[in-house]
This record gives sequence, C-alpha cells and structure tokens, in this order.
Amino acid sequence: MLETGTIWGLTSTTMASLMFFWSMYRQFVPYQIHGFLEKYFYKMIGLVSYTVDIKFTEYTVTDDRGIFKKSQAYDAIRNYLSSKSTARAKRLKANESRNSKSLVFSLDDHEEVEDVFQGVKMKWSSSVNTSQSNRRSGSEEGRYLTLSFHNRYREMITTSYLDHVMRVGKEIGLEKRERKLYTNNSNSYCSSVDGRWKSVPFNHPATFETLAMDPEKKRLRKI
Repeated sequence: MLETGTIWGLTSTTMASLMFFWSMYRQFVPYQIHGFLEKYFYKMIGLVSYTVDIKFTEYTVTDDRGIFKKSQAYDAIRNYLSSKSTARAKRLKANESRNSKSLVFSLDDHEEVEDVFQGVKMKWSSSVNTSQSNRRSGSEEGRYLTLSFHNRYREMITTSYLDHVMRVGKEIGLEKRERKLYTNNSNSYCSSVDGRWKSVPFNHPATFETLAMDPEKKRLRKI
C-alpha cells in the first residue's frame, strides 16, 4: 500500500508534467490551429464521458435575416433558478423588482447551482461569451445557461424535468410582471408622435385591512 508521502509525490510529478506539456503546447503550436485541435480533443472526451449538456441562449435567431429575439425559454429557466440560487449558490446577482421595492436574486455569471428532481441530481451553470460575433444592439455579451446531467436520465430530463422547469418559471414570471394602467391620449399633441395609448405602473395601495367592509364581517373573514 502506498504511503501518503508517495501519493503526494506522484501527484506533484503528474501535475508538473501536465503543466510542462501545456506550456509547450501554448508556446510552439500555432494559435491558428488551437481551435481545431481543441475541437477534436473535446470530441474525444465526449466519447468516454457520460455527461450530457443542454445549452439555452439568452437570444435566438428568428429568421434567415439573422435577427435576434429574447428567448422565452431562457427567461423562464432564469425565473425558476432564482429560488434555487438564493438557497444554494455562492455568488448571486441582486436586482430591484419592477413592481415592488424588494430585491430579486439570480444566479451570477460563471456560477453553478445543483437541482434535484425525482431523486435525480443535475447541475445548472451560467456563462457569458464575450466575442465580436455575439454583438447585439451594441452589446458584446452573450449569456447562456447550461444544464448538465448523466446520460442515463436523458429521457426524463428532456421531458418531465424541463416541462416542470418551464411551467414553474412561467408562473414566477407572471407573478413578477408589472401591472400597468392605460389611458387614451387621442386629444393630446403627443399622441401623434408616441401613439394614442399611454401606460403608467399600476400599484394599487388597497389591502384587506383598508377594504370598506363591516368590521365584524372582516373579523370573521380572518378567522
């Protein structure tokens, strides 16, 4: 049986060798063919790996003209992960909700969080791809979420689990949606420029406590 010192010695030697070959690769292999070699390297890794990855981008192409549109699936998944991230993620992003003064937490960029569904564990990761090819309306950031899981659960994940994620995410999105009050400005000068209908956030101050109701009936309702 190997002693602890021997094991650490072998580990150090292996790490040193890997670092040496990596430095040689970066120094002597032309940069132009890095992508080609790494592409096939990851393909070889995929042949022996049992992990499946599904990528959900923030924007999707809508037609042949290359016009980008915000992905509803991405928004639904992000809403779903908001509750998971608050409880489990190490790094979070905080934003103020539109229809309230409370903060909404979400998964930070380049962060991971685990989820469990029907006893099966899977992992979500948030990433940002910064490149010239991802420019959208002046922005160079292309965000995406990646779902990783074992291949044996492929059917369950792609059907039951993702259906569950989308359903819950859309429900959360409806709860967060800002209510608006619309008024017709057909007689206004601005209507010819901005359109007839104007909207303002609808934040009604009424609560059950301020409701005009007989005090006794209100008391019975609380019981």
